[in-house]
Amino acid sequence: MIILGFLSLKDVSLVYPGQKNGEPSLQNINLEIEEGEFIAVVGPSGGGKSSTISLLAGLVEPTTGQILLKGKPITGPGLDRAVVFQDYSLFPWMTALENIYFALKQVGNVSREKAKKFLDIVGLGEAATKYPGELSGGMRQRVAIARAFALGAPIYLMDEPFGAVDAKNRIYLQDLLIRLWQETGVKKTVFLVTHDIDEALYLADRIVVFTTSPGRIRKVIQVPFKRPRNRIPLIQDQSYIQLRNELLSLLQSEIIEELQKVEGGAGI
Repeated sequence: MIILGFLSLKDVSLVYPGQKNGEPSLQNINLEIEEGEFIAVVGPSGGGKSSTISLLAGLVEPTTGQILLKGKPITGPGLDRAVVFQDYSLFPWMTALENIYFALKQVGNVSREKAKKFLDIVGLGEAATKYPGELSGGMRQRVAIARAFALGAPIYLMDEPFGAVDAKNRIYLQDLLIRLWQETGVKKTVFLVTHDIDEALYLADRIVVFTTSPGRIRKVIQVPFKRPRNRIPLIQDQSYIQLRNELLSLLQSEIIEELQKVEGGAGI
């Protein structure tokens, strides 16, 4: 059964210490995320998307408001939330297998067999003994994703995880993520930050559009396309094209407003 309000952001604002003029990075964020839901977040750079990841991960605390998980405040990092960053975050002195095995030891689930199983799932079983420096960018990110899903956390926080890979690997990793999200036991809750509108439309149940700084939620859009999604017919569908254009229009208006702020401040 879906639990409404599984993960909640209530009137959340964030001001980093020493921030110029005390201007917030995030302002009055309200969002209810359902258990097992796939959320994608898009918006201009500097709009607080990555800061939201840090808040949900418990790496920073909100200046005002609350972040609740199952009705209880998040007060710090926890094993119930796995984080995947753009820069892979692998230990360079450990092999691919050791990177996953080390993570499993932190949750008490010590099993090299399980670590190897997840490497096999992401198609890297033969690379188990290779170090991150011996792997391509796409392969390193596959190890990072395998490590995150091996932990079995109910929530996955992903900050532009495919931003540093080429287009071919990006498509592969998107499909891999959907497969892991749907097939590894209980469906996980995913909060994905991306700059790629097509990625958001292909992956998400809902898309949250952020404004420029200070970051606020401009609009939340329900993605209407049934799963499983077939990429080629999907991008040719008229409703997909219309929704994509709506998102582009929202982001373009944010960029224009930001330019007007800059020009006004410069007295142009």
